[in-house]
This record gives sequence, C-alpha cells and structure tokens, in this order.
Amino acid sequence: MPRTAKAYIALILASGAALLLVAAGSWSSASLRQYLALLCFTAAASTLKIRIPGVESTISPNFLFLLLAMLSCSFSEVIAITLAAALVQSFWGAKRLRLIQVAFSAATLVVSAAAAYECAHLLLGVDAVRSPAAFVILAGSLYLSLDTALVSAVIGLAEGKPPAQVARACCGCVFPYFISGIALAGLISSTFPRSTAWNGAIALFPMVVLGYLYLQNRTRGVARAHVQPPSEQDEELVESVL
Repeated sequence: MPRTAKAYIALILASGAALLLVAAGSWSSASLRQYLALLCFTAAASTLKIRIPGVESTISPNFLFLLLAMLSCSFSEVIAITLAAALVQSFWGAKRLRLIQVAFSAATLVVSAAAAYECAHLLLGVDAVRSPAAFVILAGSLYLSLDTALVSAVIGLAEGKPPAQVARACCGCVFPYFISGIALAGLISSTFPRSTAWNGAIALFPMVVLGYLYLQNRTRGVARAHVQPPSEQDEELVESVL
C-alpha cells in the first residue's frame, strides 16, 4: 500500500480517537431511555448490510436512526451510537477482519457523524429545533457526503484511482436509496416530537427492512463495472462501511 494511503489512514484513525475522547469527557444524556432505544435500533439496522457492486464496501440503513439520534441526543450520545453502529456493521456476518479495517471503518463513521452534527447545528442555529426536518435533511446530506468522500479517498489512494471515480461507483446504484432515506427520516422527524424520537424509530424500522430487501434484490448480480476490486493485500485495509 502506498505511503500516502497509510498516512491518510493514520490521520483518520487519530481524528476518530480524538473525537471519542472528547465525547467520553463531555458525556451527557437528557433521556437515557431515548438514547438506549435509538442505540438498539441503530445497531439492529447495522446488521442489514448490502455490498456495493464493484467496490469492496458495504452500506447499511443505520444512518436513518443515526439522523434521529443527531436530532434528539447529545453530541456524546451520537458518537457512542455511531461507534456501536460501526462495530456491529463491521463484525456482523464478516468472514475475516483485521483490527486496522475495523478501526478505520469506525473512525470514518465517527468523523462523519461528528462533522455532520456540529455543522448542521452551526448552520441552522435555533432553527435546528424549530425545523427538525430541515436539520435531518442537512445533517444526512453532510454525513453521507463526507463518509463517501473519506472512503473513496482511501480506496483511490490505495489503488491509484481518482477518488471522484471511486465515489461515483460507490453511489451510482444507491444514490436514490440515500436520498429517499434522508427524506423519510426528515418526514418522521417532523411527525414525532424530539422528546419521543424513539417512537419515530419504531415506525421507521419496518419501512427500513422493506427498503433493505428491495435494495438487496436490486444490487444482487450487478456486474462489477466502474471500479475493479482491490488487490488481496489492500482489500483488508480499504474495506469500509458507508
């Protein structure tokens, strides 16, 4: 693997570790019941993995419940939920794993979630409370865009391919799924009060399962087109979650 790819991975790992320390040192919880409920739903959704054709990467509908957590939970709770989602998605059904692979996947999601949470609150200000749908749509767009960029960058650096090309391959077949998911989360967030977002998660979960079954069927058998799979040596380092 090129030295630039290794340096990039080290940077993401250090950023993720720093955010975990910040979250641990500033822990707060307004509603333990809501936090635990969203944690469980996010973890359960993380088991619904779909492999992206052409890229050694998987996607999961866990981001829908993570968006509800961003709306109703504290920063530290969001980081904890994100970490749990990343670990479940990495370990569930995995045939082989390396520590660096799991750590990079977790760090990528933690960095993406932290940036989306803070930027959405900063850009919307008090409107983050008044317009929950706007907050969810903005946070979801930032989260998925940044996560895709981070994953595409490491694959591009490892394989010597333009990150934009990798990003197109990652999102080509799932972009409508992402957009629909963000819109659905926005609708749910405007239907249920922030204090009872876990009720929205209950209503959302059956729709998530149906969407997962549809997308799994849609992506099955799709030819590996735009991006060739990584070499066996690099595969364990670049396989990440979206």
